[in-house]
Amino acid sequence: MPNKVYRKILHMGIQNEMEYRTNYWIQLVSFLVPMMTQFFLWLAIFQSSGQGTIVGYTFQEMLIYIIMAAVTGKLVAAGFEYEIAGDIKEGGLGKFLVQPLNYFAYRILKFLGAKAVQSILVIVFAAVVLIWLRIAMQVPVGWDSALRYLIALPGALLLNFVIYYALSGIAFWLTESTGLFYTLSLIIYIASGSVFPLTIFGETIAKLLGMLPFSYIVFFPVNMITGKLTPTEALTGIGMQWLWIVVILLVARWVWSSGVRRYVAVGG
Repeated sequence: MPNKVYRKILHMGIQNEMEYRTNYWIQLVSFLVPMMTQFFLWLAIFQSSGQGTIVGYTFQEMLIYIIMAAVTGKLVAAGFEYEIAGDIKEGGLGKFLVQPLNYFAYRILKFLGAKAVQSILVIVFAAVVLIWLRIAMQVPVGWDSALRYLIALPGALLLNFVIYYALSGIAFWLTESTGLFYTLSLIIYIASGSVFPLTIFGETIAKLLGMLPFSYIVFFPVNMITGKLTPTEALTGIGMQWLWIVVILLVARWVWSSGVRRYVAVGG
């Protein structure tokens, strides 16, 4: 019976993603706008500087980076933290506490169900663009690099999920957490390398940011496909992804156990 319930939750995540199709397609295409903005920005920077390499990337490498950073950011994006805050604030969490249904399992299965729909289309889009770049613009994209990227992607997805699941526990202590979620999301967005490669901040800050879990969400998997990582660095990075997943899961468990003890259902 529990397995059947969890399968239905996974299916519900897929259905929810496809329920509002116009909104779905708008969100799916929305990541193209910042990607195009980045393209023209870096094109202007490289043309005006006259340099072959900027912040450690050639123009071709930067082209791959901005495309795959946008793709990866879309694939791993959360957003469920606002739903969790609503469950806590409005009392919806109470029904999970009195039923034999694990709330963490419910959330991750619903999240993965939604991502299953997005991932197929976004990965196909990325593959088409990379093939076009390789043929039309002679951008070197190796199939071995693409395979390493796909290997690193599940870790990035789960790491981003557990980070936001842990952060969502803040709603147990703050009645209005929307502003804080937005601020933290912006910090994570920058620190993950979704806006620019972390090397843009300089060697020292880039190393410091590389010690945080956020760099393994976008910066690390994208550099798998740009060819910036040696096989040893790639293997070490994947290990660090899963190490951070375990550590943050433990943090999330502590946050949620502490929050549930003080939780009072006032609605639902």
